[in-house]
Amino acid sequence: MSKVEFTLLQGGLNSSIPDAKKRFVSGYVTNTRLMGVLALYAHWAVPDGGDIHQFFYIDCEEAGLETCTVFRGDWNVDMELAQQALVGGLGAERIPLTANTFRWLINHWKEFNIKNGLPLPANRDAYEFIFEKAPKLSRDEEAALMEKICGEVTSDFQVVNYFLMRCVGNDEPGAAYLAEDGVPLDMFSNYSKATFCKNTIDPSGRPHEYISESLIEMDGKYETIITKIRVRDLRVSRFEFCNQNPVTATEAALMLRKTEFATVYEVLMEDEDMEDNLGEFVLTMNTVMTTHPNGRLFMAFKPTNDHVGERVFMLSNDVKGVYFLTNYGQLIVVAYSQEDILELERGLATGPLKSYLMMTGQYELLDPVLFEFINSDYVDFQSFIEPED
Repeated sequence: MSKVEFTLLQGGLNSSIPDAKKRFVSGYVTNTRLMGVLALYAHWAVPDGGDIHQFFYIDCEEAGLETCTVFRGDWNVDMELAQQALVGGLGAERIPLTANTFRWLINHWKEFNIKNGLPLPANRDAYEFIFEKAPKLSRDEEAALMEKICGEVTSDFQVVNYFLMRCVGNDEPGAAYLAEDGVPLDMFSNYSKATFCKNTIDPSGRPHEYISESLIEMDGKYETIITKIRVRDLRVSRFEFCNQNPVTATEAALMLRKTEFATVYEVLMEDEDMEDNLGEFVLTMNTVMTTHPNGRLFMAFKPTNDHVGERVFMLSNDVKGVYFLTNYGQLIVVAYSQEDILELERGLATGPLKSYLMMTGQYELLDPVLFEFINSDYVDFQSFIEPED
């Protein structure tokens, strides 16, 4: 899963939240525990009106209970956009929660923050009532909940990739879920804020035993780590460290290199009208938007995390494609396979901007250039990739 900087809207808070009578109506949690993140939502009915809608984001590796966004009132487009920003990039199913399981999860991660000296989200008055009378779950109930939020694991490759990802993230509870008792979980305990960029799995020659070459980044430095993992009944039964080697940034870039398929459009719409249509574009095209000095980036993610089950896992393979709308009315659409770029083009042909787009170019780029363009001083993508002599 790609790291996304969420821009969440703060909506309609007032000082009456702590005192208002509240009844839990519904809630959900994403089944992305093995990706190292969770998103939760709760709807509370308030008899005097102004129902409460809460969105929480939890980083299971580092930040714990990280953000809480709260709205008052009936469901509206601002809430839809906040939900899209939170959940759209996770490749998740939404697992319904009871009031007890919702409160238990929030309290569990509150304790994680306290234990690790981490701050809780700033707008505490808007959610502190959830900490009152924290429920308890039996060991069996906790195990059943963990199974739900982890999602179904169906292959050895998934086990290997998820397990290494959790170990690199120093997430022992997540790694333990995938391992038999006695398997070492602290082999990467000297790593901090490391990123599991890529993993290549090859059979060792013994049944259900695999050699993995993992590319890991930490503090801007890269290294490859070779490990041996044996899987039994979709759980890690043996884990061995083999060796590690430093990798230069240039070598890492080659290992992570992808072909970009790019389609360029001119947007035949006034700026003011474009602003009015951005929300519809975000929701219709199922994207997450971030703002840059020279435009806005919309990332479209795949609906599942099936890429974790591939023999060659890449963290960025959860991205289906990218739209970049420049401040000068150019829309650049990029995907990493012909199948995906054609699908994105078809989506635009039926989307909210269909009457305002004029295609001006299609490219297959062996070296990725979109993010170089975004960070450059160029205002025209085609001039950037085809500079005049």
